[in-house]
Amino acid sequence: MTKKVCSCINELPDDLILKILSFVSTKHVVVTSLLSKKWKSLWTRVPILKYDVRDHTRFERFLDKSLFSHQSHVLESLHVELSVTLWNKDIGPWIRTALHHHHCHLRELEIDACIVHTVLPPELFTCKTLVVLKLKGIVIDVEAPLTTVSLPSLKTLHIDHSSLFDFGSLQMLLSNCNFLTDLMVIRESRFFFAEYDVSWCKTLMALKLEGLKDVISISSSSAVCLPLLKTLHVARMEDFNNDSFCRLLSNCPVLSDLTLEEKTSDVLLNLDIDMPYLQRLSIITRVDADSKHIFSLMKNYTRKLAIIAPSFKYFSIQELAYASRYRYIVRVRLGVPSKLEDASTFSRIVHLELSICSERSVEMLVDLLLCFTKLVVLKLEHVYLLTPLGRWEPPSLVPECLLSSLEALEWKGYTGRYGDKDLVSYLLNHALCLKTAKIFYKTYPCEVEAKQQIEEDLASMPRGSKSCEVLLNEIIRNKANC
Repeated sequence: MTKKVCSCINELPDDLILKILSFVSTKHVVVTSLLSKKWKSLWTRVPILKYDVRDHTRFERFLDKSLFSHQSHVLESLHVELSVTLWNKDIGPWIRTALHHHHCHLRELEIDACIVHTVLPPELFTCKTLVVLKLKGIVIDVEAPLTTVSLPSLKTLHIDHSSLFDFGSLQMLLSNCNFLTDLMVIRESRFFFAEYDVSWCKTLMALKLEGLKDVISISSSSAVCLPLLKTLHVARMEDFNNDSFCRLLSNCPVLSDLTLEEKTSDVLLNLDIDMPYLQRLSIITRVDADSKHIFSLMKNYTRKLAIIAPSFKYFSIQELAYASRYRYIVRVRLGVPSKLEDASTFSRIVHLELSICSERSVEMLVDLLLCFTKLVVLKLEHVYLLTPLGRWEPPSLVPECLLSSLEALEWKGYTGRYGDKDLVSYLLNHALCLKTAKIFYKTYPCEVEAKQQIEEDLASMPRGSKSCEVLLNEIIRNKANC
């Protein structure tokens, strides 16, 4: 069988084989050289090299040998992931080797240095062919202060937890990137810029800023205009200014995807601004575990968005509780107003996803079901399987969506115990239009009786819809835990 498979693969064109190998780690790509004479040198033409220090016991030797053995004119992408506990040497010399040995044909460089001190060669910042540059690491540095920066082909720049660029050098870099479309800058709070102006990045289509002081220089006299920006993510701004943010949004005419995190999570509620193309809003916030902040935030935002964003379709809220490990997640999708009798925002919500992690989650679910009268799809996920819900009391009033519109139910992480069982039974019994109910449950191979009990309980639950099909999906857990 193995010989037949190898024979079939050998018959494939080299270009296709190289394409397949480009998705595999370099460790496994090099091993293919042992298959046959054809494969002995084939791996040296793979356009992507991916190194992970966790894959090797002799990482330095492997890095040296494979980089010099690789054919110089075809290397387009280099990915390196380090770990200070396994290897703490500066990766800079190997980056220089990749640039010189491969005659600067490199199109993509991605480095995850963790906390390994990494010194980048200055010629990296004058590479004419580089399209994607992603740098992640607290102590990434350069050999000398950057005086010349020219990356004319650069389209994607991600700087993650690195203090490599100060405000001046980053502005110098971006001002010479005439094709930049994707920019991400994440900084530790103690390293934030005094100000940050994105007005010179006219070609940007995606922008993420985290851990900075503000999104734009407050003193800037020029109007910020990002005419092509579609995706914006703003998080952990130390001195966030509503006026500057409003000025930014006002000049992003085609913005369709917006994420606001922590300090910026409720800023949109205070702005009077039209966002005609906004389709997706994601909110990430932290609150006290006892509050109903997530529900009130959804109500306030859906009402606001009905006015300022006529194209709005997707809304997601992730709430991290300060006093516990719980992460509450709510996602909704809105239907088209013209296809619904009632065009009010809550009545437009046809799709709801909710994480179940405590009794509070179930209370939230009931509140949402009572509001979303036209709901068609409901997806639930029990996040913490080791803490099943307690006994659940049904609401005094059956939600309208269960009686008239809900057609699809999905539950992941079903335990078959206590509140899980009560809630599923209630939904199956009262959802009169339900067509499918998919239940995903996890068991250990040794839990034969538990599996049978879950299946028997679900089969015996009364169903309000005669046409409802209940589909059970078992996920086998690790045998070692038996």
